[in-house]
Amino acid sequence: MAVEFAVPCPIKLNLTLRVLNRGCDDYHEISSLFWRLRSPESLEACFGSEKDSLSVFGDDIPGENIITRAIRYIRNVCGDDAFPPVDLRLYKRIPMGSGLGAGSGNAAAAICLFRRIYGGIKDAALDLVSVGADVAFLAGDHEVALARGKGEILEGLSGRPNAAVTLFFPCWRSDTKRAYEILDEARERGVMCFVSESEARNEAVAVLDILKDGRKAGLLPNDFLCCAGHEREYGEIAALADESGALAWGLCGSGSAYFALFDPGDGEGLRSMFAAIKNGIYGFQWLQKILVLE
Repeated sequence: MAVEFAVPCPIKLNLTLRVLNRGCDDYHEISSLFWRLRSPESLEACFGSEKDSLSVFGDDIPGENIITRAIRYIRNVCGDDAFPPVDLRLYKRIPMGSGLGAGSGNAAAAICLFRRIYGGIKDAALDLVSVGADVAFLAGDHEVALARGKGEILEGLSGRPNAAVTLFFPCWRSDTKRAYEILDEARERGVMCFVSESEARNEAVAVLDILKDGRKAGLLPNDFLCCAGHEREYGEIAALADESGALAWGLCGSGSAYFALFDPGDGEGLRSMFAAIKNGIYGFQWLQKILVLE
């Protein structure tokens, strides 16, 4: 008899994001305040099939899915008998290239499910960064953490923002590799300066304290915002968020999505925001989707 499970997939919000110096391996190091959220995506697993399989419903994912890579990695580390063949069904609602780590969240959901059922995987020393940069955080125990290195060095922080999240998805996608190239070019021209690791940490802790208290923080720091392009469009969201009484707003990761944080009890602010969009106060012809996370 097949055994079926269904689990939600997480995503992460970069409440702050500072890009530090390149490491000796030519990868950029970051300092970022991560907040893990439950996304509208979900993963279903059915054990008892003849071989591993994955079906994706909703948004298309070109190339190899990160879940397939995660399964292959776990079987390489823990052995082919770590868990029986599994038939997975992924329900996608987050557009690719949004900066929310949704793909990593899909892989994290699968890994957490396998861990919960099969103890050998839980005890194994898994290098989850080799699966995806955000997988270690999204499959971990921290709801809020300061992330350093490539995102794999995590310092759990107490408390969470006292805020509800609204996500805005534009019709364009962001390429993370290209975003770093543009950032490097801007710094070489002297257009952008570095923030030190200690400054970035202090900034992140201060932002978290403000949001835990439900106070207004305004535009949150993200080094990619100045070189993400689409200044008019992102400016429209920022202005609308401010006018609607949002506590904070900013770019999701290296883009392309944008977020606004509201007081959970401020239904009027959300209604004001959606009324402005409906009445055409701002254009928003470029807007593909809006999600309000519970």
